[in-house]
Amino acid sequence: MNTKLMSSAILAFVVAGGAAMAQTFPDKPVTIIVPYSGGGSTDLIGRQLAHELQEIWGQPVVAENRAGAGSMIGTAYLSQSAPDGYTLLVNTPAMATAPAVQKDLPFDVMTDITPIGMVATSPYMAVAGAAVNATTFAEFIDEAKARPMFFATAGVGTSSHFTEELLIQQSGITADIVHFSSGGDAQVNLMGGHADVYISNTASVMPYVNNGQVKALVILGSDRYELLPDVEASAEAGVAGIDVDSWVGLFGPGDMDPALVEKINADLHTALASESFQKVLADNFVLAGNDTAAEFKDQVYSEIDLWKKLAEERGIVAQ
Repeated sequence: MNTKLMSSAILAFVVAGGAAMAQTFPDKPVTIIVPYSGGGSTDLIGRQLAHELQEIWGQPVVAENRAGAGSMIGTAYLSQSAPDGYTLLVNTPAMATAPAVQKDLPFDVMTDITPIGMVATSPYMAVAGAAVNATTFAEFIDEAKARPMFFATAGVGTSSHFTEELLIQQSGITADIVHFSSGGDAQVNLMGGHADVYISNTASVMPYVNNGQVKALVILGSDRYELLPDVEASAEAGVAGIDVDSWVGLFGPGDMDPALVEKINADLHTALASESFQKVLADNFVLAGNDTAAEFKDQVYSEIDLWKKLAEERGIVAQ
């Protein structure tokens, strides 16, 4: 057999093997790593996903918390796992923000991680503490130009930090950014009067809006959010150029077989269509993802480029 025919035969064998593996997956328990502590919105969504996939696959699916380093401990664990689909991970835009500021990550998101699909998505929302007098976003911009304003973040290089830097840049205001150890810590300090504004996903901030501890200030983006139509969008006040959303995505280790990725992506969509999952998402003011693996991969990679550029422009470096 000549070299060309041999290469074709090997390729056909590999493709057939990948397709066969996808057809029989899973035939043993699956672990979904949640790289955050229990009780948060990502943990809630990850556990619901594990429950739904267990029903679909007929195999145990366990959600396992491996928190620390802004989700990078759990992500590093995933990157070192076998690319067979039996170890997966749910994570947030931290997958895109961390590479922008952390030069010593023990993995490369673009080679050691496989994006599989988006689980849930929502816009970022800015919420304000009691010290903010503004009732509209336009009034807030005027207030921010008239007095010192303090923004709370969940830590340097987190999505809350980057979205706040983007808002400050695009609105032309000046503000002091105060970094806390976590999103929960940032929200506690916002409610305690130690900061004026915090930006996060709707699932994280809406419980505090609903009980009156903070007030919804603005949805970041061009349009109002369909689940919160009474909250204005930043573009309505003339602040354009903020076109990023929060999300929870499903990931695998690098070098996963494409057929297996497509199989898990399809099963993810089946899980998301269930009535029980739809209720969990709606209760947390988030929408189900509906993209292909390729579309999700493109989004993650484009956000990495976006945040790297912003980090350079704003002088954001890891501490």
